[in-house]
Amino acid sequence: MPRALLALFVGALSLSLISNTSLGWASGTASVVAEADSTNIVALGREGDHGAWRRYLWLKLKRSQVTSFTVCAIWKRSSPPPPNCRSTRGTRLPQGTTLRLEQRRVTPSLAPGWRTVGVSTEAAIQAVLSNGVSGNRAGTIAYRVTLRSASGRIRKTSNTFRVYWITS
Repeated sequence: MPRALLALFVGALSLSLISNTSLGWASGTASVVAEADSTNIVALGREGDHGAWRRYLWLKLKRSQVTSFTVCAIWKRSSPPPPNCRSTRGTRLPQGTTLRLEQRRVTPSLAPGWRTVGVSTEAAIQAVLSNGVSGNRAGTIAYRVTLRSASGRIRKTSNTFRVYWITS
């Protein structure tokens, strides 16, 4: 059974990397649910609140200490965000929509589904999160940003940004 899971993981990772060669640095493709245009939402993160934006993070879990990281996503941006995570002047979300930062544990049996951890009515969303927000457990946490209508319908989804919490 473990070999089958490993093979599945490696296959999924390979497909993910192949599908991202056009963007080069993105860890997932933006998927369109209700819109047919090519507008992107790119989600990236970094350790603490300074440094380069990355497609994923490997962070050491210290249960007695807060380890923070920052997640940023910008509407209508196909390149890494600026250090301040601000959208281009004049960029606005479509009327009546919001950006939602959502997280889920990659092992669905521990916490099934996506959970909202941030909301923005602006064209960018930035949040400083920590091991406390992600359950203070070793493992992988996935983050995505969705553009949602006022009724909650997903209109667009970003790439998936992952944080790998390790204990040693």
